[in-house]
Order: sequence, then structure tokens, then C-alpha cells
Amino acid sequence: MKKRLLLPAMTALLMSLTACSQSQLSQFQQQLSDITSQPAPGAQPSTSKEADRNDVVSVYTLPAGTGVDTAAIRLKQHFGFSSDEDVAAARNSGQGNAGWSASAISEGTSWLAQPGNWYRMSRNWAGNDRLTLEVTGNSKGSYVTATYRSSNPEHLKPAWTSRLMKQIPEVADGSLK
Repeated sequence: MKKRLLLPAMTALLMSLTACSQSQLSQFQQQLSDITSQPAPGAQPSTSKEADRNDVVSVYTLPAGTGVDTAAIRLKQHFGFSSDEDVAAARNSGQGNAGWSASAISEGTSWLAQPGNWYRMSRNWAGNDRLTLEVTGNSKGSYVTATYRSSNPEHLKPAWTSRLMKQIPEVADGSLK
């Protein structure tokens, strides 16, 4: 209950202190919400289904020494997430179709990052589904929260998600390349 009261107060405070756009404010509010709802470091891997949200969520604690930046880069490359830098590089490539290329690689993706602390990457997956990976921690240890969202109940069953959910921590810790 306190968290729900905290968000509007923080939003009002930010609006009064800064000249943020509404989209920046919404983005901050989502990040704050994400941070306050994350499990404590050291939590054991778990899977839960929330019928009202139509998603499967798994939380993985990575081995000690797996830094947040390293884990995020591994996940980004293996699963094909696009960062803002990737889109900018495509846009500035000097090729005649640079704008189209940048638009194509950014379609259906979302990338937020504070290097050294956390990353949130999201993209369309298997048609109309969505995969979101949040990596938090520091240079000593990290954890990954994987959310697979679908409007198709069949896509939320272990037969559909188990291989992906098994690969995520293996990619993040470097045991699967």
C-alpha cells in the first residue's frame, strides 16, 4: 500500500523540481515501480503465472562474480535485443536506406539502461508475444527477471516457455554461448 502512495508523491516532486516531459516522467515512474517490486538479491529461481496479466515470470540469481554489465551484454547479443546505440549506428551508417534500417531494428523493442546497475530490454517474441529481461546487480553479483507475456494461454505453458527460461540464466552466466 505504501508503494502505491509513494509513486504519485515522487511524480509530483519530480514535476516540481525538473522540466521533464510526460513520457520521461512515465518512464521514470515505470522504472521506480520495477525497482520497488523486484525480489531481494539471492532469491531462488521461481516461476509463477499471473492469469490476470497473462505472463510467466522467472527470477534467476547468477553465480557470484557475474557482473550486471557482462550478463546484460550476453543476453542482448544472444537473444537479439537492440539498444539505443544499435539504432543510432544504423541511422548514421551512411547507407541510402539508413532510416529504414534503424526503424526496422527498433520496431517492437525497448531498451533502458543504467550501466553498472541495471538493464531492461524488451522485444516482440514469437509473433504477438513479448519477452522482457531485467538485469540488476553490480560487478560482484546479479540477477535476472525474465517476463514472458502472451495473450495466448498455450504460450504460457511450460511446453512453450521451458526451453527459453532454461537458456536465459545459462546465457547470462556464460555457460551457454
